[in-house]
Amino acid sequence: MGILGRLSQLFVARSGSGSDDAIHIYVECERCKSKVHVRLDRRHDISLREDGGYYVRKEIMDSKCFRLMTAEIVFDSAYRIQSQEIHGGRFLTPAEFEAPPPVHT
Repeated sequence: MGILGRLSQLFVARSGSGSDDAIHIYVECERCKSKVHVRLDRRHDISLREDGGYYVRKEIMDSKCFRLMTAEIVFDSAYRIQSQEIHGGRFLTPAEFEAPPPVHT
């Protein structure tokens, strides 16, 4: 491998196991019904709580009406959701997020 090939490997994103070390949530704006996928990085977005669990407060903006939604999620020590609340929208399941929008006639 040439020097350019070795240099380019320095800038390639790597993950140890090939898996995404993030939590993915899906929300829908209550005003325009726009769906948004949010990736929460466990190392940078989520904070450790004093009681041993984790917490995140995330402000989310859709790309249609640009209304701000605020999500607050509490996790246990294994990153399982214990409680979640959102203002300005609603949480979606991955299946709801992937579903095509309804056809209006």
